[in-house]
Amino acid sequence: MKLLHAHKDETRKWVRDFARELKRPCMVLLSGELGAGKTQIVKWFLEDLGVKDSASPTFAIHQEYTAKSGVIDHVDLYRLKSDADLESSGFWDLFKQPDGLLFVEWADRLPEDVWPADWKKIFIAVSKSSDEARKLEVRLQLGP
Repeated sequence: MKLLHAHKDETRKWVRDFARELKRPCMVLLSGELGAGKTQIVKWFLEDLGVKDSASPTFAIHQEYTAKSGVIDHVDLYRLKSDADLESSGFWDLFKQPDGLLFVEWADRLPEDVWPADWKKIFIAVSKSSDEARKLEVRLQLGP
């Protein structure tokens, strides 16, 4: 596990450096309280991966983007009320992509054992240290 206490610019640089290391299939699973910065971190990842305009999927649950490296999916589980909500969003179909890249906000709303074993997983717990600083706890799980 890696622990990072960083101001906004340092967090931004960490995301830029880390984005280069993402190998598909991969999911980035973010957790943290409301307003901690999960969406901003995903937007930075998307930007570094070549997505110019991104939007929070809080109300849509799922956003799909096309980048040079392939399709990137962004899911927000905050408004999830039931398994039926998740099923109707097409969420489970996202794992059928052999070269998928998936960002999930509020990933801690699902138990860890639901995530596909053959995908690389990057767990990022985000918390506010101050208005301008964040603490990131990063844990990697590289699959079977």
